[in-house]
Amino acid sequence: MRRLSRALSRAGDSKAKEAKEASTISIEKSPSPPPPTYHESAQAADDELRPSDVTAGFSKLQLGPSSESVPRPQECTAHLKLLECFYRLKQNIAGSEGLFGISSDFVAKLDEIASHALPDGGNNDNEILALLAEKRWQVYVSRAVSRFAEWRNALEPRYDYYTLARATMSKGQLLADRVEPEKAKPILFDAENLPPVDVLMVWHSYMLNPRAYLEDCAREGRMRLWHTPMPWQAIADAINSESFVYEVSKTGMIMFEEQTHLNWNNLEDSMETSFQCPHCHSTNSIPWTTCGRISKNDEDFQSEQVPSYVKDVTYEAVRAQLSTCDGLADSDFNAVCNSCANQVTHDSLRAGKFRSDLEKLLDGDVLMPGNILGKDGLPSRVGTTLDKTGYSLFAFPSKLMNAGLARQILTFNQGSELRMASIRDSIEEGILDRKLVSKARNTHGWTLNRSESLATRRMMSRYWENSSPFALDLVGAVVRQGSFVEKMHNIDWLHSPALPNTMSRLILKYVRFIGIISKHSKMAVPTLDVDLAWHTHQLNPSGYLQYTVAESRTFIDHDDKVAEAKLNDAFAETSKLYQKLYGEPYSECTCWYCEAVRESHTSTASRLFRSNNAMAAEELHDVPSDPKKSVHISAHNAVRPEGDKTYDMAVAQRLHDLERAYNKACQRADKKGKARPKRDDYYYSDAYGYPVYMPAYAPYVGAMAFTPVIYPVNPGCMALGVGAAGNCCAGTCGAAVAAGSCGSGSFGSCAAGMGGAGGVAGCGGGGGGGGCGGGGGGG
Repeated sequence: MRRLSRALSRAGDSKAKEAKEASTISIEKSPSPPPPTYHESAQAADDELRPSDVTAGFSKLQLGPSSESVPRPQECTAHLKLLECFYRLKQNIAGSEGLFGISSDFVAKLDEIASHALPDGGNNDNEILALLAEKRWQVYVSRAVSRFAEWRNALEPRYDYYTLARATMSKGQLLADRVEPEKAKPILFDAENLPPVDVLMVWHSYMLNPRAYLEDCAREGRMRLWHTPMPWQAIADAINSESFVYEVSKTGMIMFEEQTHLNWNNLEDSMETSFQCPHCHSTNSIPWTTCGRISKNDEDFQSEQVPSYVKDVTYEAVRAQLSTCDGLADSDFNAVCNSCANQVTHDSLRAGKFRSDLEKLLDGDVLMPGNILGKDGLPSRVGTTLDKTGYSLFAFPSKLMNAGLARQILTFNQGSELRMASIRDSIEEGILDRKLVSKARNTHGWTLNRSESLATRRMMSRYWENSSPFALDLVGAVVRQGSFVEKMHNIDWLHSPALPNTMSRLILKYVRFIGIISKHSKMAVPTLDVDLAWHTHQLNPSGYLQYTVAESRTFIDHDDKVAEAKLNDAFAETSKLYQKLYGEPYSECTCWYCEAVRESHTSTASRLFRSNNAMAAEELHDVPSDPKKSVHISAHNAVRPEGDKTYDMAVAQRLHDLERAYNKACQRADKKGKARPKRDDYYYSDAYGYPVYMPAYAPYVGAMAFTPVIYPVNPGCMALGVGAAGNCCAGTCGAAVAAGSCGSGSFGSCAAGMGGAGGVAGCGGGGGGGGCGGGGGGG
């Protein structure tokens, strides 16, 4: 598939040369603070910070209880402080030579090999070093997710599962009662009981998937945790304002270790972990990764399998070796059970998770996941807003399993047939069985209606590409958040003298953003400043639910995966609506992409008559702007669909439209004697500690992992093609179901393709994470 972002690239030899020169610059120093993103003229003098005290804006935050319905400026500031802590943690872990046995000591030898193997005698060391650093971080995050699961279990060790009987007998009222803030008993955090930073990082990413987080907490009866907001005061106090190192008391460390039986420091835990065999349920030990065994032999890095047209032969050889590692955190995990001698892979672990949930349903009446909430994401009732679909129509998958399909799957999907594809086949056969469906529905009808089809896809979305106990793959969620974390570091609002005013401005912009979602049946996409406030709000789950339902009558989700082209279209529409409603440009940036988007919705007439919108857009050029540090579209959740020719054709048309709008902006700049909007044909990312040339620049490219093959689940792609992992169960999809309405509400890449690319970005996505009929956003 022709990549959307690569197609936008115009990188030539001169640009590559510039990139190579720039890569020699040390990235050890933090970038100097950029000028304030918002115009200084709008800033009150009282809000300015003294330039000599660069930590004054965030070193002594006062964050007591609040009755406000939206985030406070101090909370957004504390959030920025936490994100900078995460950024520096990532840089430290990724750059730790030899960590998890992943060493770069052979890079010098590769240079020697390359001088003989390659025509130009060159070798890109930074790409190889970044590749190895990325793998260290991926293993660290995998361990962090496992540690988070243990911590979560220790906080609320007793399960109070939400059962099918409870859901139907109370008509959803029980769940509605559990989310009422008046009945909440949140967990109180302070310096004595905060978790380690890696666990906190996973919790942070988990909460930024609001519907999935609520569903998991409700299904397992962990509502105390759900009612607990991010403890900003304790966190802000724990992070050093100069080094951004996370430090808690010795008492707090001991408490964590006693509760979880883990070490406080992720790196002090064992290099081995364990998994439960999905066949016989016995426990087996396995290394987290086997990447420390990468061969150092010269001949292994001159593989004949590397295509002759690939210049960076040694890089490709290292990448190929990393992709064959078979630890639990590796993409090619492969083990043989010590008890039953069955083969265990990532796919069989996912199938085993499905079987385990079937057993919980049969033995304890526990609802299958994916269908706790209604079509609008509501637990039956929030305040005066009702949604009765959750306890009735969405119980269908559990009823179908109880009607006999569960026994069939448990009986026949064993041994070599313990695969997600086999389970999908069984479900396809089940929904074509008239007697089985009629029994599940307790009626004579057997054809699945729209809601039942959606419910089936929502259930399956929890298993495709996900063997964890959570509704989504949290390793991928943390990796995708890394893109946003890096952008917040680059913008560096923390050290701006306009910090207080900037936080107030972005909260106002966020309130307007939610208003656009509430009043217009279009998917809304945030800019980076709006997304900071949006994320901060989601870190108070109960308050966020109450606010979004009151404003829009839906529980606005924060879609974790949105197709790049869909994000582009929705951003253009959001920009148009915002400028029309408020007379201000949405993205206060003058890069070529933002210029092209503004050009597409600023009419000739408005320019001719000097309308407020046109004049506001022109004024942006009066303030110098660095595109790398500007508030672009927020695209950390952008993913690239694979295997969909229709998507590729649509991408080509969007490229043509963007190109035409960009050319118009250039012509206008020429007429006014102004510089053309700069079109960057490349960009650098030092996400893993090394500046790497990326010939695929577009501001809406999200978490494009350098090396997707090292992940069990590629965090930057979703499969849509026929036959791809996660494709529809036949009979559960169709245009009516997959179309983007606010109520399509399933998580992100619903079965990575079940239901197609339609659905709701921000309302969970009825398929691959697409549109949003008035109830969500894609940031």
